[in-house]
Amino acid sequence: MRNVLLAMVLLLVGGCATALPSQSPGAATWSAWPAALHDARHSGSSTTDGPVRGVVRWQRQLEGPVTPGPVIGPDGVVYASSTAGILHAVDPVSGKDRWTYDSHYTGGGDLSVSPLVLPGGDIVWPTPGNRLLVLSPAGALLWSVVLPGTPTSPASVDGKRVYIGDLSGHVSAIDADAHRLLWTATVGRVSYGSVVTDGSFVYTTADAGVTAVDAGGAVLWQRDPGDDITEVSAGLAADGTVLLGTNGSREWAYHPDGTPAWSVPRYITYSSPVVTGSGLAYVGDHGGTVTAFDVRTGGVVRSYRLNGAEIWSSTILDSRYRLYYATQAGHVYGLNPDGGPLFDVNVGAPVDSYPALSADHALIIGSRNGLLTSIG
Repeated sequence: MRNVLLAMVLLLVGGCATALPSQSPGAATWSAWPAALHDARHSGSSTTDGPVRGVVRWQRQLEGPVTPGPVIGPDGVVYASSTAGILHAVDPVSGKDRWTYDSHYTGGGDLSVSPLVLPGGDIVWPTPGNRLLVLSPAGALLWSVVLPGTPTSPASVDGKRVYIGDLSGHVSAIDADAHRLLWTATVGRVSYGSVVTDGSFVYTTADAGVTAVDAGGAVLWQRDPGDDITEVSAGLAADGTVLLGTNGSREWAYHPDGTPAWSVPRYITYSSPVVTGSGLAYVGDHGGTVTAFDVRTGGVVRSYRLNGAEIWSSTILDSRYRLYYATQAGHVYGLNPDGGPLFDVNVGAPVDSYPALSADHALIIGSRNGLLTSIG
């Protein structure tokens, strides 16, 4: 598949008036991309450069739609699965399997979840069933935990305590050293979002709102702005600001104590927000726009729009604020920080999953036709 030059109009709103931060958007983790949206706060930000040419390095056909988002181990191995419930450890250069593991669960629909790679290389894998599996770097099952419902993406600040939500509206804490479930808290009737955490507090979306849970499993507060249901994860800024995206008409932000911080108009979103360490929140929407908000004020810093195709997959950034995202029309885009186009790669089917950036400057992304694609 060749790179296609962009032949469309890009609108940049507010970019001339507000400069991007000089601070890097992301912080270092134990691998290039160990978790959904890079880290436990969902910064969606790499500490290295991403691709600029849009050359397809390889493509892999998996057993079903690639809606779970890929992650990357300390040695560069790409871990990705499909709705068929098989985890693949993919060689980052050739795109071939090093090993596979069949969970014997299927399902997941368009729910985008990701494994978590621990600092030692073990892989915490939320299967389409209600089991959380922990595999060795060689693909052997080490231990597992049964959860109340189908798990979403796990998160961990230190690789020792792992937090995870599930579709039945719970948040659980797991001791990765002792291999056991510590506690489970009820946060709602249904939750499609993955948790975010700073290590002391855990935040998750459920039903139509956002919930804060402390490290001992106590629910601290719940906020529901009455703006339709939420189908995305929360976002967590370095200053503790918590973001809530809904199927309604506004983006909502709360202070760490649950008091309202701000809300601003935006279009319906299925795209989980990413919040950079420098204080920007990037949100994609059904109108095909990516908006960068200042998490302190809710002010629009930049707004990018190409062809108006719906964005369900989250946006991510490299160390220079290059922006990457994909659409329901099956196009994967790379943009310069000022909005100038880098590339447009057509993967042939809608993209629901979270992308990842590798240390060797590749964008790894899955699509609904079962393709896993590496773009350099």
